[in-house]
Amino acid sequence: MSKADIVRRGEELGVPWALTWSCYLGGAMACGVCDSCQLRLKGFREAGVKDPLTYASRRGRAANA
Repeated sequence: MSKADIVRRGEELGVPWALTWSCYLGGAMACGVCDSCQLRLKGFREAGVKDPLTYASRRGRAANA
């Protein structure tokens, strides 16, 4: 199962994505640049779903636009 498949399935189940966290750095906001954030962003993008997290880095915010 790909990350996009997980996001699609989560959408079907009504997962509250804003309450989920993938960032390795553990700051107040997800960084948007670590491997985990990048995989999350890619999964949401490929699933055609907007990730509700606000990312700390410009790169993360741009990838989530």
